[in-house]
Amino acid sequence: MTYASLGAASGQLGWQIGTEDFSSRFECSRKFVSNKWFGAIISSGVLLGRTFQ
Repeated sequence: MTYASLGAASGQLGWQIGTEDFSSRFECSRKFVSNKWFGAIISSGVLLGRTFQ
């Protein structure tokens, strides 16, 4: 379960980097705010990994 969450988190970061427009302040802010999903994916992976270990 932990590896699946790491894969999902890597995909989310890859999406952020691939779609970033560094000249747009709005896009940078939007990507920064979307880091909450990265944290949620990592946290849920750790929690599920500990639970089903």
